[in-house]
Amino acid sequence: MKGKRALIIFIVSFLLLVLPNGLYSAFDKDEPKYLEAAYEMVKSGDYITPYYNYEFRFDKPILIYWLIALGYKIFGVNEFGGRFFVSIFGILTVLLLYWWLSRWKKEEFAFWSSLVLLSLLDFIVMSSVAMPDIVLTFFISASLIFFFEGHHRKNKNYHRLAFLFSGLATLTKGPVGLALPGIIAIFYMVLRRELKEGLKRIPWFSGFFIYFLVVLPWYGAVLKKHGYEFFKEFIIFHNIHRFTGKIPGHPTYWWYYLANYFWLYIPWVFFFPFAVYRVFQRKNFLSNPVLEFSLVWFSTVLLFFQIAHTKLAHYLLPSFPPFAVLTTWYLMRFRENLPSYLTAFYFTLLTFIGCAFWLYKGWPLWGALFLIPPLVASWLSLWSGRALQVLTVGFLTGMILFKWVTLPSLEPYRAKPQIGKELRKLNAKCKECKFAFFDYTSPEIVFYYRSGKLRDLNRDKIVKLLNSRKPVVVVTRENRLRRLKGIQYHILDRKKELLTKHSIVVISNYNLEKLYGGN
Repeated sequence: MKGKRALIIFIVSFLLLVLPNGLYSAFDKDEPKYLEAAYEMVKSGDYITPYYNYEFRFDKPILIYWLIALGYKIFGVNEFGGRFFVSIFGILTVLLLYWWLSRWKKEEFAFWSSLVLLSLLDFIVMSSVAMPDIVLTFFISASLIFFFEGHHRKNKNYHRLAFLFSGLATLTKGPVGLALPGIIAIFYMVLRRELKEGLKRIPWFSGFFIYFLVVLPWYGAVLKKHGYEFFKEFIIFHNIHRFTGKIPGHPTYWWYYLANYFWLYIPWVFFFPFAVYRVFQRKNFLSNPVLEFSLVWFSTVLLFFQIAHTKLAHYLLPSFPPFAVLTTWYLMRFRENLPSYLTAFYFTLLTFIGCAFWLYKGWPLWGALFLIPPLVASWLSLWSGRALQVLTVGFLTGMILFKWVTLPSLEPYRAKPQIGKELRKLNAKCKECKFAFFDYTSPEIVFYYRSGKLRDLNRDKIVKLLNSRKPVVVVTRENRLRRLKGIQYHILDRKKELLTKHSIVVISNYNLEKLYGGN
């Protein structure tokens, strides 16, 4: 039965997270930057320095770029290849949670906790795009789980594995890969009044030897190659300043995570507060190490990123495994109707808003089919008395429809990927053409252009290019054209963006419509 359930988890995960990844284009703004940087890495053969749009990109460490590049090597430079190994780490996270819980809890609990994790909306989203967050979540989860195993089974090899995975987490997203698991482990031992003896059991020398064996080769190589420039950009700006200061385009409001809670943890948003209440209501919950550890794990992640000045929704991904454990524990022990009613009304509201938005945008109605299974499941769970099973299956079904049906149905409305691909075709036909952005940039267009650097130029430089004898192709938003009043140009293409009211235009000082394909 254990092997059968693990196989079910793998099949559902693979069907949801991996197989449909080639059916939809890259999503602005971060994913295409990683996809493009890995492409430039493969193109240049430089596997030490990440570049984006042919400029240094020291935003994140190297492991995510290696994973995407490896996917390119196997499957080609495309969305499926770029996302493949990232999505595999999503599956590994689900299976890791199943493995851990099956060692401490009943098989059924481990099975449904894993599926609850898999069904969380932001977990699905971040396991379906080529970004480092789900990879970081796996490594942090592995580090914490092996710490837990080492602490309770008094086995130093598990502690060494915890250091190994912290090293890989550091290679994925920086010092947080060591700091966050370390803080959680300390809080847990303090809560259990086992800090002194717990610290003594940790093999510090061999553990840090493994950690630095993983981390130092690349960090040493990139520091040797770029010196203070890398240190200033990556350590000072993208780590220290992100934690203590404001980054342009990143919110800092104290209530940010509270406001995003209602979509991040769909479909279990209303069950979790009841779960936390019930955990604290149990006088002997500290005697349940899995529940206790999950509560410390979740709370510390939330507190850590709440304290950080810069906030993004997907920063909370490492909190998803303990969230799934606590929610599943609650749903398997209690049959309270209030969270089920709140969930049913919530999905009714979301379905109404979703359908209205679909009609307003004029998208194909069959693309909205994904809304039906979660809605039906949320109401069925009220009468079946099996909210855990019914809502999990219903939501996973809806998300499978979303990735296999909805996202492909919206591809014809994705302006930026289409523009980028058309520019690449035009570049192949017009070798003498110069391409540029005007007071605008789009990572999606940069990735799909894939034919050299696309500079974002100011008005004076664009006017000079348009007045020159050399053919130039400029991409901008339509509302920027008013700044080119009096300048002659040809509009080669105009496409409306998917979600905004803006349109993207492609202009040139030459009539290149025949080369452009008549668009």
